Amino acid sequence: METNPVFKIFDYLPRQGAGDDEHTKKAFLLTVDQYNGDVDILDVGCGKGVQTMALARLCPSSRIIAADIYQPFLDALDKKIVAEGYFDRVKTLCASMDDLPFEEESFDIIWAEGCSSIIGIENAILYWKKFLKQGGYIMISDIFWFTEKPSDEAREFFAEFHPAMMIEEKGCEIIRNAGLNLVGSFRLPTNVWEESFYGKLREKFGTLEEEFADDETAMMVIDGLKKQTRIFEKHPDEFGNTYFIMRKPL
Repeated sequence: METNPVFKIFDYLPRQGAGDDEHTKKAFLLTVDQYNGDVDILDVGCGKGVQTMALARLCPSSRIIAADIYQPFLDALDKKIVAEGYFDRVKTLCASMDDLPFEEESFDIIWAEGCSSIIGIENAILYWKKFLKQGGYIMISDIFWFTEKPSDEAREFFAEFHPAMMIEEKGCEIIRNAGLNLVGSFRLPTNVWEESFYGKLREKFGTLEEEFADDETAMMVIDGLKKQTRIFEKHPDEFGNTYFIMRKPL
C-alpha cells in the first residue's frame, strides 16, 4: 500500500504540529494533582514523539505508550527512547487512533497533541474516554477558531481544507456533553506556532517542492500548507491551537 504523502511531507519536520515543551508542561501540570508519578499515559497520534519525551522527563515514574499509525515516526521515536534511557518505561505501538487495542480504563492520562481533529474532536473524545480510568484526564490540543467572524480569506481556506474546524466554545460543549469536566484550557501563543511549525515549514518548502515535484497529491498538500502559512501571517488572531484538559469523574 502506497504511503500517504502527508506522512512523507511531515517527516521532514522535527515535530508534526505546533507546540513546545513549555506548553506540554503547562498542560501536564493541570493533570497531576492526584498522582505521585506512578501513572499510565497513552500518547495518541504521537508522531516523532517530541511531546512523548517531554512527558517522560516531566513524570519520571510514568509508563507511556506512544501510538501512531506511521511506523517511520515510531522508528525515529524509538531511537530517542533508547538514547535517553527510557526503553524500560516508554514503548511505541503502531495503531490507528480510532482502533486502539486496549482494555477499558487502562490509562490515567490520554494525551493528544494536534491530532484529535483527524478523526473528529467529538468522535475522539467519546472513543478515548472509555480507555480512561475513573478520575483520569484527557488532554487534546488542536486548531480552533478564535472568532465567529473570521476574514473571508481564512474562512474560505478552512472551508476547503478543514471544514469541521470549530470555535473554542464548541469544544467546551463537546467536553460537557461527553460527561467530562473541563479542568482548564489555554491558547498556544502565536510565536510558538511560528517557531515550532510555520517557520519550520517555510524552511522546507523549497526542498519539499523539489522532492515531490512529480507527485500531484503531495503538491496539493504543500500548496495548502503554503496558503495556510500565508493566512496565519496575516490573521494570527483568528485561529490557532487551544489546549483542553478534561477529567473523567470519579
